[in-house]
Amino acid sequence: MPELTTCEDASAWDAFVSQARDGSLLQAWAWGSLKSRYGWKVSRYFWSEMGRPMAAASVLRRGLPGGLALNYAPRGPILDGRLDQWPAFWPALRERLASEGGAILKVDPEWTTEAQRAVLTDTGARASRHPIQHQATMVVDISGGDQALMRLKESTRRNIRAGVRQGLTVEASEGSAAMDTFYELLEETAARERFTIRSRSYYQDLLTLFRERGQVAVYLARQDDRVLAGAVMLFFGPKLIYLYGGTRSDAKDTKPGYLLHWRAIEDAQRRGCTTYDMWGVPVDPQPGQRGYGYYVFKSRFNGRMVRFIGLYDLAVNRAAALTIRLAERFARAGQPEFV
Repeated sequence: MPELTTCEDASAWDAFVSQARDGSLLQAWAWGSLKSRYGWKVSRYFWSEMGRPMAAASVLRRGLPGGLALNYAPRGPILDGRLDQWPAFWPALRERLASEGGAILKVDPEWTTEAQRAVLTDTGARASRHPIQHQATMVVDISGGDQALMRLKESTRRNIRAGVRQGLTVEASEGSAAMDTFYELLEETAARERFTIRSRSYYQDLLTLFRERGQVAVYLARQDDRVLAGAVMLFFGPKLIYLYGGTRSDAKDTKPGYLLHWRAIEDAQRRGCTTYDMWGVPVDPQPGQRGYGYYVFKSRFNGRMVRFIGLYDLAVNRAAALTIRLAERFARAGQPEFV
């Protein structure tokens, strides 16, 4: 008979989550550890039979007035194709969360089908009004060594070759100094593109925690020792993930991002990665729409757009959950909070 257990072993956790078909970076051990430094408590649950994990959920908890708590499983739960496990997994998880004052559990797994959506709705999940994470991403097949280069659009290959001719160099680093340099690029890009970023310490903490797991690198593209572009890349199981990026405002003609991303792909291939998750594009990209520019850039790597089923609410305490959902009717949808 399966049972709910709490996982305290980082290697065992990542071994299961990183290889699961619906595994996500936001369910990684280091991601929960990062959030625990910024106002959340993290608990990691396995749904196991005879000591063998069949499903998992890393759940963040934040206190609410009255001794209650908001719970969120970012990009969870992880079922690895075992949809039949959720009807038993959820009641066990709900009982545990309720014992700790849980009011509601928000989930937004990397699921894409109506059958997967039905697994949630059949256990009482209701669509949430305001998404937390991006609702679509661009996924690139990077398997096959040099074949991956040939699958890119011809214009992308041309820009990669142009970067080499122009003397661009790309370095990967796990050092704090590299993250500081990247943060300066991020600040400049955020001011230009008008999006919100977190404190410098947040990105340094992310680097520290994922570095402990061997899952992160900061990429910097230079020309004549001047940094033109940067990116924070994560390696999680078979996936390369592009989490953050920044570019100098005067680097448009040089197009350093193409060579930078290709060098990251090459490194990921050496690590055994076969897919590149470029991490977020508009669901319905249109010229002039916010995010359309980075959609165009990401689309040039010839990936496929993947749309997720969205954010759902599961009641832990029914009365409290109803109150929260009513309050959210009047909330203003903002930027994704958790990345």
